[in-house]
This record gives sequence, C-alpha cells and structure tokens, in this order.
Amino acid sequence: MVQRRNISYATQTQQGIKAWDIFMSLVATTRKLGISFFEYIRDRISKIGNTPSLGTLIREKSVSNPFGWSWIAQ
Repeated sequence: MVQRRNISYATQTQQGIKAWDIFMSLVATTRKLGISFFEYIRDRISKIGNTPSLGTLIREKSVSNPFGWSWIAQ
C-alpha cells in the first residue's frame, strides 16, 4: 500500500482521502471478523443479503467475548 501510494502521489481530493480511509477500514474490519472483503462488498453491491451487516457480526462476536461492566451491548 505504501509503495502504491508513493507511486500514485496519494489521492487528489478530500473525497478520495475519505473513500480510501473507508475502504481500508472495511478491509481491516472484515479481516478481523474472518470474512472475505470482496465477498462482503459483492454481497452489498448486488443486494443479495447472504452476509449479515458488519454491525450484526460485531454484536455476535462481542457476546462471546464479554468486556465487563464498561461494555453494554444494545
């Protein structure tokens, strides 16, 4: 990623920066949840609905890993 960013001189607009940050966050989140980023994006774009939302997956994972009194799932 760093080499690619250096070659292309990063993004050209503020919208490009935001889009890059959002996609990198999605990549990291899907990786941590153990699902394929490309499958998740394909599911969202095609509106198939086979993959639950990231919020749902995070809630499901948090139930199995209680964080004590400071974390209250809603």
